[in-house]
Amino acid sequence: MIMAGKKGKTKQNVSDKKVTEQFEDAFLAGLGALSNAQKAGAKTFDSLVKQGETFRKKTTKKTESLIDDVQAAIRDMNEDAQSKATGLLDQVRDKSNLKKLNRAFDSRVAGAMDRLHVPSKNDVDAINKKLNKILKLLETKPKAKAAPKAKAAPKAKAAPKATRKVAKKPTRKAVSKTVKKTVSKTAQKAA
Repeated sequence: MIMAGKKGKTKQNVSDKKVTEQFEDAFLAGLGALSNAQKAGAKTFDSLVKQGETFRKKTTKKTESLIDDVQAAIRDMNEDAQSKATGLLDQVRDKSNLKKLNRAFDSRVAGAMDRLHVPSKNDVDAINKKLNKILKLLETKPKAKAAPKAKAAPKAKAAPKATRKVAKKPTRKAVSKTVKKTVSKTAQKAA
């Protein structure tokens, strides 16, 4: 039995050596691959750097071209907007158009006022002129002279005071009031 134990150990030693050799071979193969990768890697890295530079140049050119196109479009839009704004300002500043607009507005307001029967400024001014003329005529009207007293007639019985009508000279206030009523009625009829 002892022999059987030695055989098992030798077999095990042989297989351990094989595994160790295989591990060592794998390790050395890995180092060789790493060495190749470093050599190829340097070449690959240099190749990638060159490709990156080429790509950057192409994209820079394209970007600059796009920026130039956008700036040109913005300039064109700006010039177009400025010319339109200038045209609008010229139209607004054009006095003939402004006068036309004022006349159209005035005629519409006058039409609305007329439909509402509101007298216009011209109507009120005309009434004021007429009123002033009437007042001047009343002020400048010569005062009537008192009639000379005739010989006294025989005295008759005097009428009671309440039934006597006394002819009074109209006061300015009363005349003005009458004129205002007349003017007011005339204005209402005109409207």
